[in-house]
Amino acid sequence: MKNLARALSFLTIIPLPFVSFEQGGKDLADSASAFPLAGAVIGLIQALLAVLLLFILPPAPVAVLILAAGFLVTRGLHADGLADTADGLIGVMDREKSFKAMADSAIGVMGAVVLLLVYLFKFTLLSSAGKLFLPLAVFFMPLAGRWAIVLAGSLSKPALEQGLGDLFLRSLGPAQLLKASLGALLLLSLIFFSVPPLAVPVTAGLAVALLTALLLARYATRRLGGLTGDILGAVSELGELGFLTAFYLVYSHSPFAAALKMVVNSFVSYF
Repeated sequence: MKNLARALSFLTIIPLPFVSFEQGGKDLADSASAFPLAGAVIGLIQALLAVLLLFILPPAPVAVLILAAGFLVTRGLHADGLADTADGLIGVMDREKSFKAMADSAIGVMGAVVLLLVYLFKFTLLSSAGKLFLPLAVFFMPLAGRWAIVLAGSLSKPALEQGLGDLFLRSLGPAQLLKASLGALLLLSLIFFSVPPLAVPVTAGLAVALLTALLLARYATRRLGGLTGDILGAVSELGELGFLTAFYLVYSHSPFAAALKMVVNSFVSYF
Protein backbone atom coordinates (compact mmCIF):
# COMPACT_ATOMS: atom_id res chain seq x y z
CA MET A 1 0.00 0.00 0.00
CA LYS A 2 2.90 2.36 0.69
CA ASN A 3 4.18 1.99 -2.87
CA LEU A 4 0.68 2.52 -4.29
CA ALA A 5 0.30 5.70 -2.24
CA ARG A 6 3.69 6.94 -3.43
CA ALA A 7 2.83 6.08 -7.03
CA LEU A 8 -0.44 8.02 -6.81
CA SER A 9 1.33 10.94 -5.12
CA PHE A 10 3.89 11.14 -7.92
CA LEU A 11 1.63 10.39 -10.89
CA THR A 12 -1.48 12.39 -9.90
CA ILE A 13 -2.73 15.47 -8.08
CA ILE A 14 -4.58 13.32 -5.51
CA PRO A 15 -3.69 14.94 -2.15
CA LEU A 16 -1.72 12.47 -0.04
CA PRO A 17 0.10 14.63 2.54
CA PHE A 18 1.25 11.60 4.55
CA VAL A 19 3.35 10.31 1.65
CA SER A 20 7.09 11.06 1.59
CA PHE A 21 10.11 10.02 -0.47
CA GLU A 22 12.86 9.81 2.14
CA GLN A 23 15.30 8.04 -0.15
CA GLY A 24 14.47 10.09 -3.24
CA GLY A 25 14.99 8.13 -6.42
CA LYS A 26 15.04 4.75 -4.69
CA ASP A 27 11.62 5.28 -3.08
CA LEU A 28 10.28 6.53 -6.40
CA ALA A 29 11.70 3.51 -8.23
CA ASP A 30 10.22 1.16 -5.61
CA SER A 31 6.83 2.83 -6.10
CA ALA A 32 7.04 1.84 -9.79
CA SER A 33 5.99 -1.65 -8.69
CA ALA A 34 2.54 -0.10 -8.13
CA PHE A 35 2.45 2.06 -11.28
CA PRO A 36 0.00 -0.21 -13.16
CA LEU A 37 -2.34 -0.26 -10.15
CA ALA A 38 -2.05 3.52 -9.85
CA GLY A 39 -2.96 3.65 -13.54
CA ALA A 40 -6.02 1.53 -12.76
CA VAL A 41 -7.05 4.06 -10.08
CA ILE A 42 -6.72 6.88 -12.62
CA GLY A 43 -8.66 4.76 -15.09
CA LEU A 44 -11.42 4.07 -12.57
CA ILE A 45 -11.86 7.80 -11.99
CA GLN A 46 -12.05 8.40 -15.73
CA ALA A 47 -14.43 5.49 -16.32
CA LEU A 48 -16.86 6.57 -13.59
CA LEU A 49 -16.83 10.13 -14.91
CA ALA A 50 -17.46 8.84 -18.43
CA VAL A 51 -20.44 6.75 -17.31
CA LEU A 52 -22.00 9.75 -15.57
CA LEU A 53 -21.39 12.13 -18.47
CA LEU A 54 -22.78 9.67 -21.02
CA PHE A 55 -26.20 10.03 -19.40
CA ILE A 56 -26.38 13.64 -20.58
CA LEU A 57 -23.89 13.96 -23.47
CA PRO A 58 -22.99 12.00 -26.62
CA PRO A 59 -19.62 10.20 -26.85
CA ALA A 60 -17.71 12.94 -28.71
CA PRO A 61 -17.91 15.70 -26.04
CA VAL A 62 -17.52 13.10 -23.30
CA ALA A 63 -14.27 11.95 -24.93
CA VAL A 64 -12.99 15.53 -24.88
CA LEU A 65 -13.92 15.98 -21.22
CA ILE A 66 -12.33 12.67 -20.22
CA LEU A 67 -9.08 13.51 -21.99
CA ALA A 68 -9.09 16.91 -20.27
CA ALA A 69 -9.78 15.29 -16.89
CA GLY A 70 -6.95 12.82 -17.39
CA PHE A 71 -4.63 15.66 -18.29
CA LEU A 72 -5.58 17.60 -15.16
CA VAL A 73 -5.43 14.62 -12.79
CA THR A 74 -1.88 13.85 -13.95
CA ARG A 75 -0.79 17.51 -14.16
CA GLY A 76 0.00 16.94 -17.85
CA LEU A 77 3.13 15.12 -16.67
CA HIS A 78 3.32 12.64 -19.53
CA ALA A 79 1.96 14.98 -22.19
CA ASP A 80 4.82 17.37 -21.40
CA GLY A 81 7.26 14.48 -21.74
CA LEU A 82 5.78 13.53 -25.11
CA ALA A 83 6.15 17.07 -26.44
CA ASP A 84 9.73 17.39 -25.20
CA THR A 85 10.62 13.97 -26.59
CA ALA A 86 9.22 14.86 -29.99
CA ASP A 87 11.27 18.09 -30.02
CA GLY A 88 14.42 16.19 -29.05
CA LEU A 89 14.13 13.00 -31.08
CA ILE A 90 12.36 14.26 -34.20
CA GLY A 91 13.07 17.97 -34.31
CA VAL A 92 16.88 17.60 -34.23
CA MET A 93 19.33 14.79 -34.92
CA ASP A 94 22.47 15.77 -32.99
CA ARG A 95 22.69 14.16 -29.51
CA GLU A 96 23.63 17.29 -27.58
CA LYS A 97 21.08 19.39 -29.44
CA SER A 98 18.47 16.76 -28.59
CA PHE A 99 19.12 17.18 -24.87
CA LYS A 100 19.01 20.96 -25.24
CA ALA A 101 15.69 20.83 -27.10
CA MET A 102 14.19 18.53 -24.48
CA ALA A 103 15.35 20.77 -21.64
CA ASP A 104 13.88 23.90 -23.23
CA SER A 105 10.73 24.93 -21.34
CA ALA A 106 9.20 26.31 -24.56
CA ILE A 107 7.43 23.74 -26.71
CA GLY A 108 8.71 23.46 -30.27
CA VAL A 109 6.75 22.99 -33.49
CA MET A 110 7.45 19.27 -33.59
CA GLY A 111 6.34 18.77 -30.01
CA ALA A 112 3.14 20.76 -30.55
CA VAL A 113 2.22 18.84 -33.71
CA VAL A 114 2.91 15.41 -32.21
CA LEU A 115 0.95 16.25 -29.05
CA LEU A 116 -1.99 17.50 -31.12
CA LEU A 117 -1.99 14.43 -33.37
CA VAL A 118 -1.77 11.94 -30.48
CA TYR A 119 -4.66 13.54 -28.60
CA LEU A 120 -6.69 13.95 -31.79
CA PHE A 121 -6.23 10.26 -32.56
CA LYS A 122 -7.24 9.32 -29.01
CA PHE A 123 -10.34 11.49 -29.28
CA THR A 124 -11.32 10.01 -32.64
CA LEU A 125 -11.06 6.43 -31.39
CA LEU A 126 -12.82 7.11 -28.08
CA SER A 127 -15.76 8.79 -29.78
CA SER A 128 -16.17 6.24 -32.58
CA ALA A 129 -17.18 2.94 -31.01
CA GLY A 130 -20.25 3.70 -28.92
CA LYS A 131 -21.13 4.35 -25.30
CA LEU A 132 -19.96 1.03 -23.89
CA PHE A 133 -16.51 1.24 -25.47
CA LEU A 134 -15.58 4.64 -24.03
CA PRO A 135 -15.59 3.89 -20.26
CA LEU A 136 -13.92 0.54 -20.85
CA ALA A 137 -11.15 2.11 -22.92
CA VAL A 138 -10.43 4.96 -20.50
CA PHE A 139 -10.23 2.51 -17.61
CA PHE A 140 -7.55 0.31 -19.17
CA MET A 141 -5.58 3.04 -20.99
CA PRO A 142 -3.78 4.50 -17.94
CA LEU A 143 -2.92 1.02 -16.66
CA ALA A 144 -1.31 0.21 -20.01
CA GLY A 145 0.62 3.47 -20.11
CA ARG A 146 2.06 3.15 -16.58
CA TRP A 147 2.94 -0.50 -17.10
CA ALA A 148 4.77 0.57 -20.25
CA ILE A 149 6.84 3.03 -18.19
CA VAL A 150 8.02 0.29 -15.83
CA LEU A 151 8.85 -2.06 -18.69
CA ALA A 152 10.84 0.49 -20.70
CA GLY A 153 12.56 1.97 -17.66
CA SER A 154 13.58 -1.31 -16.07
CA LEU A 155 15.24 -2.50 -19.28
CA SER A 156 17.08 0.76 -20.04
CA LYS A 157 19.73 2.98 -18.54
CA PRO A 158 19.64 6.75 -18.01
CA ALA A 159 20.91 8.96 -20.81
CA LEU A 160 21.99 11.71 -18.41
CA GLU A 161 23.63 11.65 -15.00
CA GLN A 162 21.41 14.32 -13.54
CA GLY A 163 17.83 14.99 -12.56
CA LEU A 164 15.00 12.89 -11.16
CA GLY A 165 14.85 10.73 -14.28
CA ASP A 166 18.45 9.61 -13.71
CA LEU A 167 17.78 8.72 -10.06
CA PHE A 168 14.62 6.87 -10.99
CA LEU A 169 16.15 4.86 -13.83
CA ARG A 170 19.29 3.93 -11.87
CA SER A 171 17.20 2.39 -9.09
CA LEU A 172 14.64 0.74 -11.37
CA GLY A 173 15.22 -2.88 -12.33
CA PRO A 174 13.79 -6.39 -12.82
CA ALA A 175 12.45 -6.59 -9.25
CA GLN A 176 10.13 -3.62 -9.74
CA LEU A 177 9.10 -4.87 -13.18
CA LEU A 178 8.23 -8.30 -11.80
CA LYS A 179 6.15 -6.84 -8.95
CA ALA A 180 4.40 -4.39 -11.28
CA SER A 181 3.62 -7.15 -13.78
CA LEU A 182 2.32 -9.53 -11.11
CA GLY A 183 0.05 -6.83 -9.68
CA ALA A 184 -1.27 -5.93 -13.12
CA LEU A 185 -1.82 -9.55 -14.12
CA LEU A 186 -3.66 -10.32 -10.88
CA LEU A 187 -6.02 -7.38 -11.39
CA LEU A 188 -6.56 -8.29 -15.03
CA SER A 189 -7.23 -11.92 -14.15
CA LEU A 190 -9.99 -10.87 -11.75
CA ILE A 191 -11.52 -8.61 -14.41
CA PHE A 192 -11.32 -11.27 -17.13
CA PHE A 193 -12.85 -13.85 -14.80
CA SER A 194 -15.76 -11.48 -14.16
CA VAL A 195 -16.12 -10.32 -17.79
CA PRO A 196 -14.56 -12.97 -20.08
CA PRO A 197 -15.30 -11.14 -23.40
CA LEU A 198 -12.83 -8.43 -22.34
CA ALA A 199 -9.87 -10.80 -22.28
CA VAL A 200 -8.99 -10.79 -25.98
CA PRO A 201 -9.36 -7.06 -26.81
CA VAL A 202 -7.65 -5.92 -23.60
CA THR A 203 -4.79 -8.40 -23.98
CA ALA A 204 -4.27 -7.28 -27.57
CA GLY A 205 -4.19 -3.65 -26.47
CA LEU A 206 -1.72 -4.31 -23.67
CA ALA A 207 0.57 -6.27 -25.97
CA VAL A 208 0.71 -3.37 -28.44
CA ALA A 209 1.23 -0.86 -25.61
CA LEU A 210 4.20 -2.77 -24.20
CA LEU A 211 5.66 -3.36 -27.65
CA THR A 212 5.39 0.37 -28.36
CA ALA A 213 7.29 1.06 -25.14
CA LEU A 214 10.09 -1.29 -26.10
CA LEU A 215 10.42 0.17 -29.60
CA LEU A 216 10.56 3.76 -28.34
CA ALA A 217 13.06 2.83 -25.62
CA ARG A 218 15.29 1.08 -28.15
CA TYR A 219 15.18 4.03 -30.55
CA ALA A 220 15.90 6.55 -27.80
CA THR A 221 18.79 4.44 -26.51
CA ARG A 222 20.32 4.27 -30.00
CA ARG A 223 19.98 8.04 -30.39
CA LEU A 224 20.85 9.24 -26.90
CA GLY A 225 22.49 6.31 -25.12
CA GLY A 226 19.57 5.83 -22.73
CA LEU A 227 16.28 7.27 -21.50
CA THR A 228 15.25 10.44 -19.69
CA GLY A 229 12.21 11.34 -17.62
CA ASP A 230 10.69 13.04 -20.66
CA ILE A 231 11.06 9.88 -22.73
CA LEU A 232 9.32 7.87 -20.02
CA GLY A 233 6.44 10.34 -20.25
CA ALA A 234 6.34 9.78 -24.02
CA VAL A 235 6.39 6.02 -23.40
CA SER A 236 3.24 6.37 -21.30
CA GLU A 237 1.39 8.53 -23.83
CA LEU A 238 2.31 6.38 -26.84
CA GLY A 239 1.66 3.22 -24.84
CA GLU A 240 -1.86 4.50 -24.16
CA LEU A 241 -2.32 5.27 -27.84
CA GLY A 242 -1.04 1.82 -28.83
CA PHE A 243 -3.42 0.19 -26.36
CA LEU A 244 -6.38 2.24 -27.53
CA THR A 245 -5.73 1.50 -31.20
CA ALA A 246 -5.46 -2.27 -30.77
CA PHE A 247 -8.33 -2.37 -28.26
CA TYR A 248 -10.54 -0.47 -30.71
CA LEU A 249 -9.68 -2.71 -33.65
CA VAL A 250 -10.34 -5.95 -31.78
CA TYR A 251 -13.34 -4.66 -29.82
CA SER A 252 -15.00 -3.41 -33.00
CA HIS A 253 -15.11 -6.99 -34.26
CA SER A 254 -18.77 -7.77 -33.72
CA PRO A 255 -18.51 -10.97 -31.61
CA PHE A 256 -16.62 -9.17 -28.83
CA ALA A 257 -18.87 -6.10 -28.86
CA ALA A 258 -22.03 -8.22 -28.90
CA ALA A 259 -20.79 -10.47 -26.10
CA LEU A 260 -19.81 -7.49 -23.95
CA LYS A 261 -23.20 -5.87 -24.44
CA MET A 262 -24.90 -9.08 -23.35
CA VAL A 263 -22.76 -9.30 -20.21
CA VAL A 264 -23.30 -5.64 -19.30
CA ASN A 265 -27.06 -5.83 -19.94
CA SER A 266 -27.30 -8.94 -17.78
CA PHE A 267 -25.34 -7.22 -15.02
CA VAL A 268 -27.54 -4.10 -15.14
CA SER A 269 -30.79 -6.10 -15.19
CA TYR A 270 -29.57 -8.10 -12.18
CA PHE A 271 -29.51 -4.93 -10.09
